[in-house]
Amino acid sequence: MYNSLYFKIILIMVLFIVTVMCVIGTVLINSVNSFYMDEFTSHMEQNLAEGSLLRGELQSALESEDFAAEQQKILESSRGILGIDEYRNFFILDADGNFLDGSDVEMGQSLRKTANLLAAMRGQPKNTQAMGSDFADYAIKLENGENGCIIYIKDSMNEMQVFTWSLFSIILQALLVALIFAIVLAFFLSKAITSPIRSLTRGAKLVAAGEFSHEIDVHSHDEIGTLTDTFNYMKKTLKSTLEEVSGEHQKLETMFTYLHDGVVAFTEDGHVLHINQSFRDLLGSKYDENFTFARLLELFGIEYNSSFRVEYVDQKQSSSEDGYNVSDVMFDGKVLDVNFGNIRYMADNASHDGVLAVIHDETGRYELDKSRREFVANVSHEMRTPLTSIKGACETILNDPDMPDEMREFFLNMAVTECDRMTRIVSDLLVLSRLDNKRTQWNIQSFDPDKALIHICEVMKVDAAAHSHKLSYTASGELPEITADKERIEQVLINVLSNAIKYTPDGGCIELFARPLPGNGGIEVKVRDNGIGIPDEDIPHLFERFYRVEKSRTSETGGTGLGLAIAKEIIEAHGGTIAIESKSGVGTVVTLTLPRETRLKTVE
Repeated sequence: MYNSLYFKIILIMVLFIVTVMCVIGTVLINSVNSFYMDEFTSHMEQNLAEGSLLRGELQSALESEDFAAEQQKILESSRGILGIDEYRNFFILDADGNFLDGSDVEMGQSLRKTANLLAAMRGQPKNTQAMGSDFADYAIKLENGENGCIIYIKDSMNEMQVFTWSLFSIILQALLVALIFAIVLAFFLSKAITSPIRSLTRGAKLVAAGEFSHEIDVHSHDEIGTLTDTFNYMKKTLKSTLEEVSGEHQKLETMFTYLHDGVVAFTEDGHVLHINQSFRDLLGSKYDENFTFARLLELFGIEYNSSFRVEYVDQKQSSSEDGYNVSDVMFDGKVLDVNFGNIRYMADNASHDGVLAVIHDETGRYELDKSRREFVANVSHEMRTPLTSIKGACETILNDPDMPDEMREFFLNMAVTECDRMTRIVSDLLVLSRLDNKRTQWNIQSFDPDKALIHICEVMKVDAAAHSHKLSYTASGELPEITADKERIEQVLINVLSNAIKYTPDGGCIELFARPLPGNGGIEVKVRDNGIGIPDEDIPHLFERFYRVEKSRTSETGGTGLGLAIAKEIIEAHGGTIAIESKSGVGTVVTLTLPRETRLKTVE
């Protein structure tokens, strides 16, 4: 019963009515209470405030020896002004709150010391009414020479309470009537909703059992009627779909075989029969509802004929008994392998021949091969330059046995310098190789980054002074201790500072900043210089291996082009980030972030 829709709808209606009436009743009663309290206080303030006529008369009466009697007469004559009646009384009290005279002697002799009365006795009247209090009072202290008294007005609020109970009775009666109507309306509403739902439930059970002949009658044109129509339509569609499932089984198995690649099947007239999301994502905006097999061949640059056979005109295209393949198809910046196969499908109770296209993205392999070729070319170029210099120096010495000692020493020094350059290149390549193959030996330890940064600045100050640079370090806040490979982190920072020193004209300013990241986020280190900067088109390539900004490459500043690539690999291996912001002619900012705990484990 409690889980039925009847009960829930009736319960909701009852709770709604009760809630609304309770809220309305509470607001009305509180409003009446507040109105009476505010009206009482306002009325007293109007007649007994500083400068009022009545207050002046009461204060003048203090000059009399029997001032209480005089004030009694004044207040009696002002009953209408003050609203004195059976619910509201006035009292004349001495400075200690003792009763002197008033409109109700019995009540005055047993007066309770209220907050307003105590405040008046202290000479600091506040006259505020507590919310929910069953009375309202007002007290003022009057003084004239040696005489003084307290005028105290108290209203029992019985009139307000009588009105409040009358209002509550009216609200309660309205609530009972509303509940009766709500229950009756909820009953009819529940019946109107649950009857068609029961019919739909019976129909759903029949469909689940494989019975499709039962038709559900529609008795309304509202949302429930629409739902019933939709259910009947769904039942017919489901029956038709189930009849086609057996004929589609082989086609679906073929498509699911290539589900990880882009898969699209076409009917014999070239329209899309089935397509997966990978293929939609591959084409992007080039795919629309009118997409055809001819359009696919046009986009991929493959020749097409009326029988959907591809004429393979070069060695990239091959055929087999299972289908056809076109390799290295360039499309939208991607390299694709396109496989075609013939499929059979059922439509209109007949078998038809279609075409299945499976597109495999080979961009990763292509880019990898390209990167390897470029890497070999770059290494060859970098090695050839020092080898040429060494060979030239050696040949010059060999061809001139009588060469002066100074010149021979010059060429020998040149050969040694180029050998050192080759050594650095090979060393950097070995480091990158170990990083790529996850064979780097890490020495993980906890250390104070602030001390490490101060040490790095001390090490680099000599190099900076040689170029008349000003090198400074600032730490914003207390840096937390971090766990990382200290030596390699220092290597990265020294590399970044060396670049800043090299690419900043003499007399420049290089600043090193560090701050803790919020929470347990580690630290952030920035290296800022006012050097020559980096053009916008070069920034995306700065972390590529052997990439150098040609505009800043000179015999003095040119490096191997591997430093930033190694720095990026080291920082990212620790779980941090490195980013570069620069503007040509203004300067460069390199930002590094490091977590407090590196994700690397100590290699034993």
